[in-house]
Amino acid sequence: MQSFFIAVTAPDGIWRYEGGGVGLATSGSGDVLAGIITRLAARGTQPVTAAIWGVFLHGQAGSHLAQKVGPLGFLAREISDCIPKLMIEPR
Repeated sequence: MQSFFIAVTAPDGIWRYEGGGVGLATSGSGDVLAGIITRLAARGTQPVTAAIWGVFLHGQAGSHLAQKVGPLGFLAREISDCIPKLMIEPR
């Protein structure tokens, strides 16, 4: 199994997220990620924090869908549907 990660870089650091899976390589997934980050920023989150949380939420949604649907075959719009629940789940 291959390992995937995404890095968020800023002048004050580099953050690495490992997870999500290959199912996130679907048409529109990057647009969903951009939307998550934008929504967090619009709520007053600092840009770097919004990017870090956006990547985390996007990846966790991908992991959730991979367990529910399978590693491939889910749609970008299904990623967005997972985000509100992930934001309230305790970690």
